[in-house]
Amino acid sequence: MSVTADSATLPSMSFWTNLPPSFLVLAPMEDVTDLVFRRLVCDHGEPDVLMTEFTSADLLCSPRADRALERLQVYPGELNRRPLVAQIWGANPVTLGRAARLCSDLGFAGIDINMGCPVRKISKKGACSALIRFPALAAELIRAVQENAQGLPVSVKTRIGWSEPETEAWCGHLLEQNLDALTIHGRTAAQKSEGPADWGEIAKVVRLRNTMGVPTRIIGNGDANRDNEERLFVESGVDGIMVGRGIFQDLGLFSKKDYCPFLTWPEHTKLELLQRHVKDHWETWKGHKDYEKLKKFFKNYTQGFKGALELRARLMETHDHVTSLKVLNDWAGKKKS
Repeated sequence: MSVTADSATLPSMSFWTNLPPSFLVLAPMEDVTDLVFRRLVCDHGEPDVLMTEFTSADLLCSPRADRALERLQVYPGELNRRPLVAQIWGANPVTLGRAARLCSDLGFAGIDINMGCPVRKISKKGACSALIRFPALAAELIRAVQENAQGLPVSVKTRIGWSEPETEAWCGHLLEQNLDALTIHGRTAAQKSEGPADWGEIAKVVRLRNTMGVPTRIIGNGDANRDNEERLFVESGVDGIMVGRGIFQDLGLFSKKDYCPFLTWPEHTKLELLQRHVKDHWETWKGHKDYEKLKKFFKNYTQGFKGALELRARLMETHDHVTSLKVLNDWAGKKKS
């Protein structure tokens, strides 16, 4: 790993310290938070911070780096719009350090290390949530990123434990690593997305941070939505809340004024947005990303109006962008006739 003599002492250019109270973050989500979806979300209510899909440091440092760089693509002007953080993962300090330097060169506002993904094929490699069981390696990885981030703030996203909550020990260890921000998903790795997120455990991290007297911003994650975010802020004391699956139910969740729940939006508005999503996906990726991944979004748009289930069923039978756009055009024509 190439580290300049003074890289470890570069002052952190941390945007985290300048965020408003009770800030909101769009969670990094696999096959979801690409540049197409991020732009769509921000056009209907911008979060205070956004994150990329999580990106393999090993792949970024391999002959197949182009595949990984797709996950770090941005649209024109995005880096000047809101802080956009590159999320990376891995278990090798050398490649994680190189990936951090690359992300810094690409102009991201910060770098986040994924230490929470519970997917077995990832944790089997000793990365992401598996690092909960290897705290010394986790610290080494954080140090490698900090030394190569060229002054960018470094954060971690993790969970409250591996198979059982071990919040104080694990999160206390992370708070000793001079992180700019720490996101806590209120479930163990074993839970994956099952059962309610434990915001009581997240509140423990806030109290631990306060006791230790470190400046790390604490972000809570898990089951947050527009209806409960104010209560979660008050009860947990977190500085920020990260929203993941909640955005699927409410595309306008981050709007700051004139808020109207997505379920009540007019049918034509929802379907125009879906058409835009499909078109942007095709024009951006040109087949480099699997069309089938788009289907996870169809339920978002096809709800709350007469015939929504029928339209959704038709869309789920499609296998390419052209066919789904034809289905939408035929539906719109049928409505007008």
